[in-house]
Amino acid sequence: MMDININKFWKGHYAWKITLVLFGAFLLGISSEVKADGNLAIIKVNKVIMGVYDHGSTWRQTPTYSSGWFPADYNAQGLDCSYGASFGPETFGVADWYGPSEQSGGTEWRQWSYATFPTYTSSFDEEEIVVEPMTNSVRWDLPTNLANGVDVQINSHWGTPDPSKLVGTSDQTIEVTSENLVGINVKRKLFAWSQENHDNYVVTEYTITNNGDSTLNDFYLGMEQVYHGVEYAVGDDPEIPGNQQPDRRTWAHYYGSRPGDSLRIYYEYSADDPDLAGDQMGHPVYTQDGRLTMSNIHYFAVLHASEEPFTDPVNDVDDPTQPSVTAFYNPDRVNYTPSAGELPNLEPGDNGAGYGLLSGLAFTDQEVEGQHPGSHHRKNNDEMGNPDYSNLGNGFDKNHVWNSRHASFGPYESFGVGESIRIVYITGIDGLGLKKDKEIGEKWLNDNLEEPPGLPDDRTGYFPTNFAFPPDATEKDKTKDRWISTVIDSVHQTVSRAKWNFNHDWQVPMAPPPTSQEVVGTGEGIEITWSNPEAEDMQNFDGYRIMRSVGYADTVFFEEVHRTDPADKADEHFWADPSVVFGASYYYYIQAGLKVPADDPNAHPDTRGKTIWSGRMFSTNYNPVESERKVGTNLDSIRIVPNPYNLKDPLWSNYGLQNIDDPRRIMFFNLPTRCTIKIFTENLDLVKTIEHTDEPVSTGYEKWDMLTENQQAISSGVYIVVFQTPEGQVSYQKLFVAR
Repeated sequence: MMDININKFWKGHYAWKITLVLFGAFLLGISSEVKADGNLAIIKVNKVIMGVYDHGSTWRQTPTYSSGWFPADYNAQGLDCSYGASFGPETFGVADWYGPSEQSGGTEWRQWSYATFPTYTSSFDEEEIVVEPMTNSVRWDLPTNLANGVDVQINSHWGTPDPSKLVGTSDQTIEVTSENLVGINVKRKLFAWSQENHDNYVVTEYTITNNGDSTLNDFYLGMEQVYHGVEYAVGDDPEIPGNQQPDRRTWAHYYGSRPGDSLRIYYEYSADDPDLAGDQMGHPVYTQDGRLTMSNIHYFAVLHASEEPFTDPVNDVDDPTQPSVTAFYNPDRVNYTPSAGELPNLEPGDNGAGYGLLSGLAFTDQEVEGQHPGSHHRKNNDEMGNPDYSNLGNGFDKNHVWNSRHASFGPYESFGVGESIRIVYITGIDGLGLKKDKEIGEKWLNDNLEEPPGLPDDRTGYFPTNFAFPPDATEKDKTKDRWISTVIDSVHQTVSRAKWNFNHDWQVPMAPPPTSQEVVGTGEGIEITWSNPEAEDMQNFDGYRIMRSVGYADTVFFEEVHRTDPADKADEHFWADPSVVFGASYYYYIQAGLKVPADDPNAHPDTRGKTIWSGRMFSTNYNPVESERKVGTNLDSIRIVPNPYNLKDPLWSNYGLQNIDDPRRIMFFNLPTRCTIKIFTENLDLVKTIEHTDEPVSTGYEKWDMLTENQQAISSGVYIVVFQTPEGQVSYQKLFVAR
């Protein structure tokens, strides 16, 4: 096995930490190097940003989801292309099968008692495995988005606008079909919504068809997903100290193994490190007001799994007991050798270990009580009454935390030629949100955190009733942990909405189209113009809202600063923000609204009568706009600030520059519309020339970074500043610098 540690940073604001692990999947010694198209599409319309490679799981690579601040400001989470997020079951197991094996002298085909094989491809494949090229369709093209005249849209990997290719009311649909060496045909559809009630999951509809020349017996499909395949924004302003970085120790829980379970959800959440003192659940940053950095829960949930293989989709019936096998472990740490009693007719060289894991035989000594008959669900590590997340033993190592959630579908006694199996699942992420993470962490650290309301269990919240808190957890620690437990309820609510969506043929209300906008900082403040005729023509149009965030530091604290009513229809709209402060950085996005009818049969009952807004991810703006100063009336009114300049001046913050990234800045206020600014030393050596114009906007403000024309920092001393207008008017001032 090979471990690759990758530190990723979304340039400018958000730090991302991810470690990827590559491992073999009990594949008869077959390598994963293939000949394939290698095309990449990215789900980019909602909070779960997911890379999709056309040739499935054969490349363990992580795409670049974006650049700059956005979309971390929306608390969007990125999923890499590995571990089942976008390719579904990657392995199949069969019994009594005639198939290939790679030998030093070439390819050997023979009869196998038991074998596992890659669902997508193998090194034997000399042809392209992609049989229907990938398409990436979106409902809307990106709208115009200008900040001070600059186009700030991030349009890389954006799909082709084509609503005819979308599933239901989704805003993005990706399709691709591949076929492997032995005729396993895989058709994948991935689709997602931008409206806020369904924007934190992605649907994968996975249809596998036997296009080979023989029936497959006792057929299993195996898939996995992992928390350490998730990239998430936690903020790096200020940067998290190295000894407080969040790790990937997690609890894992499968809900759906017992009769009476209403959903099928497999999720992971933050666990305490049993080898460290204190309680690290949620990974609070002690030196940064206790903000939580790991309240998110990553999960996949099964909405449909075929009871039997079918040839006519009308006969495709859901089996609520699927997946029949679930287990949480690190495949490189499992100690398992099947016996002849477990796998009859097992012969030397057969891949019995791989088949035993797929069929759930590896952990029969640790199975859930009361599970569906015939199933093999390993116990959940958070239900063992033990505070150590690695308490299950086999397959765990505290010094190697790359554990993953494994699930198998089957056994399908007979999977005939021309028959298909259909699996529909969602991958999603829920959390408290960065704003709530900050609030809870601060109150926890200050010892004034109150209990979350409406907990089902006063002691464990939404955790299992026998959940064991860290042994040295204080009462305030347990309150913090119970807040994290509420995310489990959020996961159930999300999956319930997704199940509703599935049962209503993916016809939940569609979000309105995105809004074109232009934001300009002027000498009169910040002015915003926008237009969206398509939204205004829709039935139940409900006006607009303008969302604003303030500050140069990490933030997702967008607040509504302007709201209009349904009568607000025009070719172009205008609003000037009356509450901006000079020196601060502002970010804006504008959303159109639609009112969901109270009797809409396709809308989830919780969303009826409410307004849904156009998708946030269509407004890709990570460029701030600042309010400019008014134009001066004469040269005598020009002011140099600060003067004298002293970096250690305690009054520095009074200049309105708390949010700038570098305090090395001299500002000139009350300038005329146009002038030339020349800075000289006392010896009249020219240091810097600045041309002040009215483009792109008219302003009475200019700034200087205190660097010379040769990009060298100026030294302490007295400088002469000359202001000259195109009409020949001249003014002189002195600038004092103490560094």
